[in-house]
Amino acid sequence: MTHASKIFLKDGEDEFTYGDLAKFVSGASAYFPVIKTASIKDFFYRLVLALANNKDVLLADEDFKQDNPELKKAGFLSDEDRELAPGECFKDVDLLISAVEKSTSNIVLFSSGTSGQRKIVSHQMQSFLRSVRKSATSSKDLWGFAYNPAHMAGLQVFFQAFLNANTLVNLFGKGKEEIFSLVDKNSITHISATPTFYRMLFPENNTHRSLRRITCGGEKSGASLHAKLLRIFPNARINNIYAATEFGTLLVSDGEYFAISPECSGKIKIEDSELLVSGKLLGKITGGEGVNPPCADGWYKTGDMVEFADKERRLFKFTARKKNFLNVGGYKVNIEEVEDAIRQMPQIEDALVYGRKNSVTGNVLCADIKLLPGSELSQRDVRIFLEANLQNFKIPRKINFVGAMERTNSGKIKR
Repeated sequence: MTHASKIFLKDGEDEFTYGDLAKFVSGASAYFPVIKTASIKDFFYRLVLALANNKDVLLADEDFKQDNPELKKAGFLSDEDRELAPGECFKDVDLLISAVEKSTSNIVLFSSGTSGQRKIVSHQMQSFLRSVRKSATSSKDLWGFAYNPAHMAGLQVFFQAFLNANTLVNLFGKGKEEIFSLVDKNSITHISATPTFYRMLFPENNTHRSLRRITCGGEKSGASLHAKLLRIFPNARINNIYAATEFGTLLVSDGEYFAISPECSGKIKIEDSELLVSGKLLGKITGGEGVNPPCADGWYKTGDMVEFADKERRLFKFTARKKNFLNVGGYKVNIEEVEDAIRQMPQIEDALVYGRKNSVTGNVLCADIKLLPGSELSQRDVRIFLEANLQNFKIPRKINFVGAMERTNSGKIKR
């Protein structure tokens, strides 16, 4: 049985082989149309079971309620298990992997809700397969799993690993010291995570040399973060990915600049500094608030603002979400630019900048700042640093030092 003894998932002290997974799928008499569980093993087992049997599934966070009206919006009237007709017995793991790859299932997801608005999006397998690389080299990868499995980014990592029969090591929700221990103990080669996840790893005096590839997604990241990561993981290469629940992974870059490649011709375009995606790449958006439908001409406004570094070479970088520009005393302020400036201070782990409504200035800039363990700073220290790096109207007038940042279920900072 090909790959039967290979480890599929490591979660703490527990290990599960591809043979274990195939036995579960082959022996199942029912599947779960709504997958929500605190166990990452049960989550993936149930997902593979549904996909191998071409059954539609809705992936929900653990706190998702059975009586949630969004179930009905997405076409799922119940989250109870449903009977399966006798199906194929997957004695060969390769047959199981092939069945998942060829699945006709619809996978229904909820967006991360970074801004408090969650969308419901249904995708077929081709949305996930666009970014999967299958090769003899990829078959040797070992992935640290750092995303919520119920979200697009987590699924992208899962399919990349599963379709290459790779081992997954669960890092999701783990603390800094445990993450480094798992990286070294298992010789993890690949991690894909949000910049928020990576910033949580600083400071770190040791180097961890097994990692070959670091992928940043879900939030904007830049050269400063990459430099810090390379000091910890000196053998790694760093990629940025651009993806969204609505259309999956679309762009990959080895720096902060992305290119509109020939493959992307007709799929993306830039108008008024905003990135637009062809409506043909969208999943089916069936509910939720704050949905931006495709424009009349078939293009979806992503709300992601960019600026060109080289128009002839079609190179650009992301600057901010459109909604993250605030009016401050008649000036338009990019709050993500201010956050990036604050994070340059070596004592700071993370920062969140936001506006408080003001009848005179439009907004008063505020900043919540989380310091690295053992660090000390005053509000005056922060302002003096920012005065040397930002125009005065971009400097927050109110600075709060906080013990933690509120995050969405996908691990991003909640705005």
